[in-house]
Amino acid sequence: MTDLFEQSWAKQNTQFDTELADLLDLKAGLREISLERDQGQLESGLENVLDLSGGLAAILAGNLDAPGFVPVETASTHPSQDTGPWLEAVPVEARLAVRTSPLAHALHLSHAAVRSLARAQEQAQQEEARSRREPQGPGPNHQFDTDRMMAANCTRALLVECDVEALPAQAVLCAHDLLCVLEYVEAHGRAHYAQALEGALARAQDLLRALTTEVVTLLGLSETLRPDYETLLSLLDDFIGADLRRADLAEVNLDGLWWSETSTSWPPYVDIELLKLDSVQTAPGIYVITQRGMTNIPDNLACA
Repeated sequence: MTDLFEQSWAKQNTQFDTELADLLDLKAGLREISLERDQGQLESGLENVLDLSGGLAAILAGNLDAPGFVPVETASTHPSQDTGPWLEAVPVEARLAVRTSPLAHALHLSHAAVRSLARAQEQAQQEEARSRREPQGPGPNHQFDTDRMMAANCTRALLVECDVEALPAQAVLCAHDLLCVLEYVEAHGRAHYAQALEGALARAQDLLRALTTEVVTLLGLSETLRPDYETLLSLLDDFIGADLRRADLAEVNLDGLWWSETSTSWPPYVDIELLKLDSVQTAPGIYVITQRGMTNIPDNLACA
């Protein structure tokens, strides 16, 4: 009797397994588990050989780790264009102190956000105009607006990476306001995207204006000398012809600094040949100090 019961039970189990296999792709499930395991091993291996966070920062916003970050499309072809009055008015020590401060980093990030939002708004206006001309075609899809996302990333980086206590209170308020507006635009701004971006751009410009005013104040410039962003870049990065012999460079990050082999004077302990190895030559005798083999040289400058 027991043998008959066991045979019947085994037959039912076999039939159940067969019917279950017909309903479920067991091998496919095993493949998915294996793929997830292999993916985890691959990512772990990549993290050991690649600087993933550094690469992401470089893709999203130039090189955000470098205090001398300059958005490529905004950099001038030469760092010393019409900056004579300002260069004479600001001591090199003050320029060195400001260029590596959280304020300068925030300034560059805010300017990148302004440029990104300006591009996003222009693109949105073009897409909305096309939709009006072609009502039967697909409407604008702003879900993956990389310029808007870049502006949001720059604003978040400003609030996270910069010492907010070292920034003017008005600038911090503007940054939080801008981030809230960008998050609202992402969630609810589809119907009137260009108009929503116009509001975000205005807030980004307020942020840039507040930071620019603070930088001008720290540089000790008078009210009659109000440099624009391009001029501020030259003040913070252009040390061609500067006398740095008495400057204390021990705690100064020089990444992005422009210098001349013939006209820039360095302290005696600076090895010029080693400095060349940490720089990229952009013109005969003109160099830009780089960071980890990366540089903020604009594309329209041909390296020698």
